[in-house]
Amino acid sequence: MNVDVVLLLYNRPDHTKRVIDSLFENNVENISVFIDYPKTDDDSKKQDSIYDVINRYDKNAINLIKRTNNIGLARSVRSAMNHSFSHGADAAILLEDDCVLKKGGFDFFKEGLIELKDNKQIRSLCGYTFPSLNFIFEPDSDVLLLSRFSTWGWATWADRWEQYETDLKKLVQFAEMARLRIDDFAEDIAQLCKSPKYLNGEVDIWSINWILLHYLTSTFAAYPREAVIENIGLDGSGLNCEVTDVFDGASNHEFINEYNWKKLQYYPENETIIRNFMAENGLKTYPKP
Repeated sequence: MNVDVVLLLYNRPDHTKRVIDSLFENNVENISVFIDYPKTDDDSKKQDSIYDVINRYDKNAINLIKRTNNIGLARSVRSAMNHSFSHGADAAILLEDDCVLKKGGFDFFKEGLIELKDNKQIRSLCGYTFPSLNFIFEPDSDVLLLSRFSTWGWATWADRWEQYETDLKKLVQFAEMARLRIDDFAEDIAQLCKSPKYLNGEVDIWSINWILLHYLTSTFAAYPREAVIENIGLDGSGLNCEVTDVFDGASNHEFINEYNWKKLQYYPENETIIRNFMAENGLKTYPKP
């Protein structure tokens, strides 16, 4: 299977170094790096520092794509994924510049993409598992299934990504026609789906559409019991997330790097756990509606 590793960068050189270091520590041999065009002189200076960081690594391992105009986060994600799949990738792993890949984390994504490629009930793999929540797992499996998708280090296949819908209004209308209440499965997302700014595409966000698609198609994201991603972007340096420690927490489990991909069980109780948690905290990761 041809799997692309995609990294999106902008103006955080220190974060960038930690993320690229983590990829090389996981023996990732090829990285497609996309960097958006700077909006300000300060962004430009920070990008010069990012290029200094990148130049320290093996140039044969990094394919650097510089944007010639600023397209923002949402278009950056969509175009990077489309680029990978239009150039022959069967699947792609996408990290942003605040997603540090823990040791062994690449194995979770690579194995999962191979083992679950024909299981069309699985739409995504997500590397960040909320450590403070007591999810239910199968006794012989360390893989969690949730309808709720998380953007903090994720992967999908070309055939699933083809279904991505850029128009949030269309997804909301589909839910209404199917007599599905978004409030019933994600109160925080439902609030955003009532915002004219979000519905009209005035907010630079792509993930709500992908989150909704999981719910509306009854497909799942697969998570590891132990997070393979450390999010280092909740420090006020990013555009969309406020400073918070609510997503931190010590894990109750030893690190797992072997997974039973055959024994996957969905527990509705887990969906209730994540729904209640995100109803209280989910909007901390999005611009105000």
